[in-house]
Amino acid sequence: MIRIVIIEDEDFAVNRFRMLLDELNIDVKVTAVIDNVEGAVRFLNSQTVDLIFMDINLSDGSAFKIFEQVEVRTPIIFTTAYHEYALRAFEQYSIDYLLKPISREALSRSFDKFFDLKGNSQSGESLDELKGLLKSFQESPQGQRFLINIGSKLIVVEYKEIAFFMSDSKMTFLYTLEGKRYPLDMSLRQLELALPSDDFFRVNRQYLINRESIEELQYLSPQKLQVSLKPKGEEFAYLSKDKLGLFKKWLIG
Repeated sequence: MIRIVIIEDEDFAVNRFRMLLDELNIDVKVTAVIDNVEGAVRFLNSQTVDLIFMDINLSDGSAFKIFEQVEVRTPIIFTTAYHEYALRAFEQYSIDYLLKPISREALSRSFDKFFDLKGNSQSGESLDELKGLLKSFQESPQGQRFLINIGSKLIVVEYKEIAFFMSDSKMTFLYTLEGKRYPLDMSLRQLELALPSDDFFRVNRQYLINRESIEELQYLSPQKLQVSLKPKGEEFAYLSKDKLGLFKKWLIG
């Protein structure tokens, strides 16, 4: 059983979250529902849970004030109506960042990330190591930037410029919408955990794509979909039957 605390000040959001949990049929126990920073600090200083669902805007201020008063070492799924907090959220032990209203499919993907993270931490990969991966993401006035070390240079790629990530011969590459390619010292699985699932989707073992990179979709058979990727439409990713349903829901979500 997964023990969860919900830190959220909107009754509607809490009720919807409970409803989605029931629909997903995940074995969870909501140990507490807290609507303010002060109460969250008291709880996190005295109680232990497996997963935190946290709204960023609480009744007495920003949820980020919590981290100024208590060290949180529990995986967090942030929820908010505003996209601009994403980078700051990933500075914590965040495994996902969901925009309201939260869909069932988005929540399901978040739990997939949680189970993946839990499994890897049990096999020796600590949360501290996973948190270190998120340091590649930095905040800027314009939004998000991806920092890439190439020799003595530091290449800055704006978040909005990323087309997709591709794994090739045990290497991972970042491709931009302008067609540039950069090597990364991160696996697709690590990137999938770090990136917001509303924007990025793991279509297969080789590709993690940005929604904005999709140029064309073509069925090759009733059970296989070809995804043509920008910038030139010459790069293709393929989805098998088991991913088609989730992919369609992600596209329209």
